[in-house]
Amino acid sequence: MKMSIFDLNKYMETHPEIDRLIDGELIALSDSNTDIVIDSRMAWHFVRNTYKVFLTVDETVAAKRVMYDKRGSSEIYSDVQDAKRQLKARKASENFRYKDKYHVDCYDLRNFDLIIDTTSVSSDYTANMIMSQYNAEDGAADKQFQLWLSQFCLYPTQTMKTMSDDIFEKYCDMILRNESLPPIDVLFSNGFFYIVNGHHSAAAYCKTKKPLIPCSLFAGSDDSMSGGSIDDQHAKNELDITKIYDWEADNGFRYFSYPSEQPFIPH
Repeated sequence: MKMSIFDLNKYMETHPEIDRLIDGELIALSDSNTDIVIDSRMAWHFVRNTYKVFLTVDETVAAKRVMYDKRGSSEIYSDVQDAKRQLKARKASENFRYKDKYHVDCYDLRNFDLIIDTTSVSSDYTANMIMSQYNAEDGAADKQFQLWLSQFCLYPTQTMKTMSDDIFEKYCDMILRNESLPPIDVLFSNGFFYIVNGHHSAAAYCKTKKPLIPCSLFAGSDDSMSGGSIDDQHAKNELDITKIYDWEADNGFRYFSYPSEQPFIPH
């Protein structure tokens, strides 16, 4: 029986025996003495004592990747927009099933030790970074939450016109000297990351062409960290497409996707 991944997810919504089979295999891996890498939506929930990594990517880049990946006759897309629609539908189906059955949200970033945005970095770069972060954390009493985003997935809530040129230049110099900058606090809402605090730092990382930027999750309450109603309302209040366009112009790049309920017309 040929099925697309989306069709299989819909089928599994009414056939829990498939989930039980997969879940049992994942749980059994907790007792393995072998070093293994598991690619799974729910391994973080079922497999004990693991280093949990979440890989994210801009939605337009994701659509292009699957469209040109030649996944066979069960995965065919008419264009990038069609691929994007199908990916969103698949994501919604999966998350509905997991929330309904397990009462967990696999897009709650607190479930993971390391989050890496793969939008603009290669698979080799990503793998090396995972191993580097894992080795740094191995044996530590308390694992430190790590969030690394590209400039293409960091959306501003203010423009550079409101920022200090002196502070911006100072931070650029600090990066070139491998010194740490004040943190960039981001808010995660509906799949997009918004800068809450740290615009000077974010702009300096853009100017110095850093492929990935260290960030911290900002939350006003426990509920908001997973992209809940508090995050969504704050993002809606702060979202201004002119700020995003100005940020692009000032930092010399273009986003692949724009956070809006309505599509933005490219300028």
